[in-house]
Amino acid sequence: MNPKQYLNLALRWWWVIVAGVVIGAIGGFVYSRFQDQIYESSTKILIMQSLENQASTVLTQSEQEFGTTFLELLVTRPIVQATAEKLGYSVSTSQINVSTVGAAQMIEVTAQDEDPQRAADIANTLVSTFLAQYDTIQSSRYTSSEENIQAQIQQVESQTTDLQGQLSSTSEKSVNDRIAVVNDVISGLQKEISDLEAEIVTSQYRTDLVQGYTASGLSMMVTPTATLDDLVTLTHNQTRLDELKSMLASYQKIYTDLSAAVDSGTISGGADVDKIQSALNLYQQIYSNLLSNYEAIRLARLQSTPNVVQVEEAVPARKPIQPNVERNILLGTIVGLVLSGAGIFVRELLDESIRDAETVSEALDLPVLGYIGEMNAKKGTLSGAYVIDEPRSPISEAFRSLRNNLDFVALDKPMKSILISSSGIGEGKTTIAANLALVMAQAGKHVVLVDADLRRPRVHDQLKLPNNSGLSDVMREYATIAEVAQTLEGTTLDVITSGALPPNPAEVLGSDRMAAVIKELENAYDVVILDGVPYVLADATILAGRVSGVLIVIRLRATPLSLAIEMVEQFERAGGNLVGVVLNHVLDRNGSAYSYALKGYSNYGYYIDPDKEKE
Repeated sequence: MNPKQYLNLALRWWWVIVAGVVIGAIGGFVYSRFQDQIYESSTKILIMQSLENQASTVLTQSEQEFGTTFLELLVTRPIVQATAEKLGYSVSTSQINVSTVGAAQMIEVTAQDEDPQRAADIANTLVSTFLAQYDTIQSSRYTSSEENIQAQIQQVESQTTDLQGQLSSTSEKSVNDRIAVVNDVISGLQKEISDLEAEIVTSQYRTDLVQGYTASGLSMMVTPTATLDDLVTLTHNQTRLDELKSMLASYQKIYTDLSAAVDSGTISGGADVDKIQSALNLYQQIYSNLLSNYEAIRLARLQSTPNVVQVEEAVPARKPIQPNVERNILLGTIVGLVLSGAGIFVRELLDESIRDAETVSEALDLPVLGYIGEMNAKKGTLSGAYVIDEPRSPISEAFRSLRNNLDFVALDKPMKSILISSSGIGEGKTTIAANLALVMAQAGKHVVLVDADLRRPRVHDQLKLPNNSGLSDVMREYATIAEVAQTLEGTTLDVITSGALPPNPAEVLGSDRMAAVIKELENAYDVVILDGVPYVLADATILAGRVSGVLIVIRLRATPLSLAIEMVEQFERAGGNLVGVVLNHVLDRNGSAYSYALKGYSNYGYYIDPDKEKE
């Protein structure tokens, strides 16, 4: 279809489009009325990476993934459940939305609820809960080391105090007890060193694997959280291992000195006291190192932990975000427009009826002799005598054009008898037959209109004539043509109605008597117009072979093309002379080019409106 055809389609179905738009808009408004009011509040948090993380090449390359990790952590089930417990009512993840703002380090947390205050409370409580749990998680990585060092500090303090007390009164038993304690410490240090070395090997392997993925472009296969933990843990464990080895060496020196004092056999001697004093000095050195290590761990925790702060609190919203009445009405309007357009398109696609004269000319290979518009007969007038009641109407002019076209078709061989037929009932063949007969009579011809439909006669109804006797009486030789012919009042047109309906109309019309009646009518009149039955009945094909010409009536957008083609083929097989087609019920709004002919000459000043002339 070209753009003009789409425009014509829209003009023809404008009422469907308007109805679809109106219904869609009303539907959008009604939907808005039944929607619950939803309020939305937002808060923002800022993630500032630690100095240690910023210096890491891997973390710098994964900055976007780092921010994505926080997005996922904010809506985890433990965080949401803890938020609900604090608020005292249910909170679901569907109420919460998290997204980055600009760079990955700024995150916006949005909460929705039917109550504006609750929406703000959910957003703020969720963030505070997350910050508290996040601090706990980050601190737990160093808690074990801090607790171990604190225990060692207390142990060294106790041992230092004991050694200071033993300097004045040393004994072999007290020194042996001290040796046992030192030995236990050495064993514990050796085990801790062994475990730490194994953990370092594992962390080193995981870190190498992550860096290998990063170098090969597969960094998305490893989560940023795993990368961060492995790197920080590896660095911390290596530092801790060096500290433990140093402490182990100091304790082994203390063990050696105390063992040497016991082996000498004279604990109270000056040399042995010097060795104990040396062990005491080592304890004090260990104590100093432990304090230094403890502060180093605390500093490392602060340096390696990202700082997450809430930079903007959520406040209750003044207006709900749902329902958005304007948007819903607009969407409803669009949906109504699309659905109505789709319905029209589907109907047009599935419509196999004849839509224009071009289709008739191409598919049926017959000329279109007349375009008859929609007749709007006034109250009290006859549709069969429309050309008499409305002589200046465009419809009457269209019938005169049909009459002239028939004269041109029969220029070489005048047609004495014409059968009017159609593909089915309701296509207007009787109305066209009656008005065509009238305009021919107005042209000075002696015309007779015969109702040859012995199944469902309509001529007498349209012309308001009695049907006491007619064609069937002539066929049975109960009356002559002159006796049954009725002259329509105010005209020169003779009309022969159907008369009583026979039980076997096909046999009656196919008899030799019917052929003789047609011949007699052709001899008595200039033109014989027969209003026949639709082509699907045998009567039509019988009459088609006995008349001079067959005029087919097709109602636009009602007669299927396949049925019209079959009708033409059937009439041709019956030997009928198909002279042309009359398109009935042509409407101006179909947008076809030939519709302008229906406007008649009244639009150009050739005719004066009779109603206006009376004023």
